Amino acid sequence: MEPDAQLAPRVLLAVADPMLRRVASSALRTRGYSVSATTEEDAALTLARSFSPDVVMVDLELSSPEGGNLFDTMRALTDAYIVGIAPPDADGARIRALRAGADDVVSSEMNPDELAARCQAMLRRPRHLHARWDPMQASLITLGILTVDVGRKEIRVNQLDVPVTRIEFALFEQLCRRPAEVCSRQELLEEVWGPNWVGDTHVVDVHLSNLRRKLQVLAPELRFIHTVRGVGFRLSNDLLRSMTEPGRELISA
Repeated sequence: MEPDAQLAPRVLLAVADPMLRRVASSALRTRGYSVSATTEEDAALTLARSFSPDVVMVDLELSSPEGGNLFDTMRALTDAYIVGIAPPDADGARIRALRAGADDVVSSEMNPDELAARCQAMLRRPRHLHARWDPMQASLITLGILTVDVGRKEIRVNQLDVPVTRIEFALFEQLCRRPAEVCSRQELLEEVWGPNWVGDTHVVDVHLSNLRRKLQVLAPELRFIHTVRGVGFRLSNDLLRSMTEPGRELISA
């Protein structure tokens, strides 16, 4: 779990390498940042639109679902500080990113301490276009009719509160931070129960099954959580599609 998601600056990390995603996001969280990380281009755009990150760190080799590269799409989408990530020998890509508006470019072989230090240095810079950080707004995750208030530990569907336990909320928060990716049971166990937890991974299934029932009481026509057999869980395609269908209305029970 992250140190204090309501007060922490928010970093969006979009990289192609799953290991880099895991190491970098863990290093940033350890140093007090609230991190949303993904290896999927579609998920990165979803996160940029719904999480209002303070800093966006994006792999310069990722393509954009909207055409071109993901860096250019991100630069046009958000006025957050933006950092390009490139291989150590990709001088051309680094120069292009800096000329295209990157606030910084770092190596994909970066030291975690340097990564956190660069984020901290950027957040100290005055930025005319960068909105003043509002911790209450920054703690909200909005996905269609679903709102996850990280600061208050609350979930709402169609503006109605979903009664959830602490563990149910913590598990669902992890899924929402990686909306188009599969979270394995082991990853969820490590994030919610800690790396030293020992026991049956089926405990994750039990809590998410209970949460799934609570969510669907308020929106019975919408599936929220998809089980990937033998692997883990992710948000459903129904929920992600609802974000791009503003006229779609679901009747609450």
